[in-house]
Amino acid sequence: MRIVAYEELSSEDLARLSERGKLQLGGVMDDVAKIVRRVKEGGDEALRRLVVELDGVKAEDWSLEATREEVEEAYGEAGEAVDTLREVIKYVRRYHEATRPMSSSVEVAEGLIAGSLVKPLTRVGVYVPRGRRGYPSTAIMTVVPAKVAGVEEVVVCTPPLCNGKAPALNLVAAVESGANRVFKAGGAHAVAALAYGTESVPRVEKVVGPGGVYVTAAKLAVSLDVAIDMPAGPSEVVVVADGSAEPSLVALDLLAQTEHGPTSHAILVTCSRRLAKEVAQEVERLVKEVYAEASAERRALEETLNKGGLAIVVDNLREAVKVVNELAPEHVELMVKDPLGLVGAIRKAGAIFLGSHAPTALGDYVAGPSHVLPAGGYARSYSGLSTKDFVREVSFINCREEGLKRLGPLAVRMAELEGFKLHALSVKARLKGAAK
Repeated sequence: MRIVAYEELSSEDLARLSERGKLQLGGVMDDVAKIVRRVKEGGDEALRRLVVELDGVKAEDWSLEATREEVEEAYGEAGEAVDTLREVIKYVRRYHEATRPMSSSVEVAEGLIAGSLVKPLTRVGVYVPRGRRGYPSTAIMTVVPAKVAGVEEVVVCTPPLCNGKAPALNLVAAVESGANRVFKAGGAHAVAALAYGTESVPRVEKVVGPGGVYVTAAKLAVSLDVAIDMPAGPSEVVVVADGSAEPSLVALDLLAQTEHGPTSHAILVTCSRRLAKEVAQEVERLVKEVYAEASAERRALEETLNKGGLAIVVDNLREAVKVVNELAPEHVELMVKDPLGLVGAIRKAGAIFLGSHAPTALGDYVAGPSHVLPAGGYARSYSGLSTKDFVREVSFINCREEGLKRLGPLAVRMAELEGFKLHALSVKARLKGAAK
């Protein structure tokens, strides 16, 4: 794990870190556009071919949609894990029920009440990655807020196994969270199917969920035709730590993010060079301790660390905050003496974890807020997934005669300032009638 002083980072280094999301997408957009076009034009037939070609299905007889029999089989395979999933869902649902947006109104002036009516989307599509053994946590973190928001139909796409079946844990978690239908397709072709519909997959109003570079690129490619949540790319964490932090815990949290794949970033920002050195030593020790020397997992982890692992030494915590806001990372951990005193200065992050008892993994699974977060620097302008992503706000205006008399003349003057005579007349006519 490389250690570098902040002032030693070149402008090219900082630009590469700041633009890491865009750099990853650039090389796949042309391929993604071709995949999206194939599904849009070819429907089910094209989708099935792409599932075989790209998802690796080997079975001859398999269905695009998970059947009732397949769901029952998945429950049997999941076994006692079903209870774990149900308990996690309970906590996640509790958070989203407490934070969902509500309709509201205000008396703008006497006689005029304006407000916002919160209306859920009708049908949304959720992408759930396959991962090594499935990503049931992502099914929970996407489907639960959608159903709590009141979405009528939630359609899930998840990459199938080579036998043509959905990963059991993904399927069970989706069903337990309230998904209405589950389809077995992954990558850009799944996003395209949700965005444009096929003979089997219904067209949705919005596509949400995390994925690799192809999924993120596909979401951006279809975003003119269907709403998306955000560019949710490869996972990343920035740990801000002072000399009080426990090196082994910092190292564990950095390494945990590298498990997500070779494009992940794990960055330590600290005002203690001693801590940086001790964390680097702990990272090396833990990799050797947890994984066998010749294992594929160890090689993958070491490769990820070589590419995305970094310790940046700053002069003080104020400078550490500056680095965080420049990077706008997906996850930020504040492993400092006074995390509450620092959190207010973090303006650009997907999620912030305060103190040594709040590892990112807690947020990944059970804390409540969705773990679907903007990565790759997109936290500069995007927020994490929540019930707000599954509703529309429809404004309303209720004006009585006294409200018209009070605000009507002002509206007339504004219309005349902009040169819209009929706008002005539409209000004047009512004012004339109210004066009688």
